[in-house]
Amino acid sequence: MARSVIAGLICAPLLCASAAGQPAPPAVWYFAVSGDSRDCGDAIMPRIAAAIARRQAAAPIDFYWHLGDFRRMYDVDCDVVKRTQPDYDCARRPAGTLGGTAMSDYLDTAWQDFIERQILPFGATPVFLGIGNHEVGASRTRDDFRRAFRKWLTQEPIHSQRTLEATHHFYSNEGDTYYHFITKGVDFIYLDNADSTFSSGQLVWLARVLAQDAGDPAVKTIVAAMHEALPYSKSRGHAMDASCAGLCSGEQAYDLLFRAQAIAGKRVYVFASHAHLFLTDIFDQPEHQGQVLPGWLIGTAGAEQYRPNIEYGYLEVAIRADGSIDPQFKPVTRDMPPAGPAGDPLEEYCFTRNQVVSGDSVYRGACACGAAP
Repeated sequence: MARSVIAGLICAPLLCASAAGQPAPPAVWYFAVSGDSRDCGDAIMPRIAAAIARRQAAAPIDFYWHLGDFRRMYDVDCDVVKRTQPDYDCARRPAGTLGGTAMSDYLDTAWQDFIERQILPFGATPVFLGIGNHEVGASRTRDDFRRAFRKWLTQEPIHSQRTLEATHHFYSNEGDTYYHFITKGVDFIYLDNADSTFSSGQLVWLARVLAQDAGDPAVKTIVAAMHEALPYSKSRGHAMDASCAGLCSGEQAYDLLFRAQAIAGKRVYVFASHAHLFLTDIFDQPEHQGQVLPGWLIGTAGAEQYRPNIEYGYLEVAIRADGSIDPQFKPVTRDMPPAGPAGDPLEEYCFTRNQVVSGDSVYRGACACGAAP
């Protein structure tokens, strides 16, 4: 893969040592992550929440991170339509089958319905939300997303991170769809590639965030998450590789993150979803020419699965005191609570038929990528 020239990482004054004076992180602490809960999220997300709650003694997670695609949006989710039409065959529906007024009503309530049925089950466990491609389009915009999920996009510690940085003349928009926060020596960064690309402004922002991390000895680890996987992954057929704009901007983000690992000496880990399956070591590919970032794909929170064997679940990620991580896939199965009643049509569909073969959409043209910010 052709590597672009990237400016050196320089720490901005007063933004380094962000964790100065803070107590040392515990020997091991945890967070959980997965994405893509459309289609069957009403059946799967409450099970994820319950599984996390049951494991609090063994693995007390600090938060759950959702990597986007909350609802189908271009059509009605199976878990929504089966509430009123239990015999409806979700596997055979053409797009827009409910159409007209019903589709309009669905779009007006879909996100609030997601909050009530898929987020509230987490109770006191904090939930962070990321934007996915199904959150834009279908007459919905990023501004609509910002309004609907402002509570989550401005919660602590995201708000405090922006406030701290603004006092040192590093400004970003409160409630924006890309954000970061530092806790216990880890910088958690969410990148918005809901339209399969990164804006130039977001790449400039990412470069500055990583520059801060480079000069901050308290930050040992960088965890970057996004909806679509960065280019040249094992999931390139359903990731940022589909266009030159996506491939080139994704390469720039990858290079920035890799330099944080190779030059600044940080531990860097990358998580994505979009493709509805679980994969490990997703960037261990020839195009990265040995410049491999540890990466995981975790699109298993309820969307139609891309493998013959349906596999729902989440990653339970242990973070050690030295900043290294240990992600463990935790499957979610039909017999786990809160299971639906025997013979429930939604349960039957979600655990036996919610799957589709994903086509190969890799961009096959030549891309002339310029330099990163």
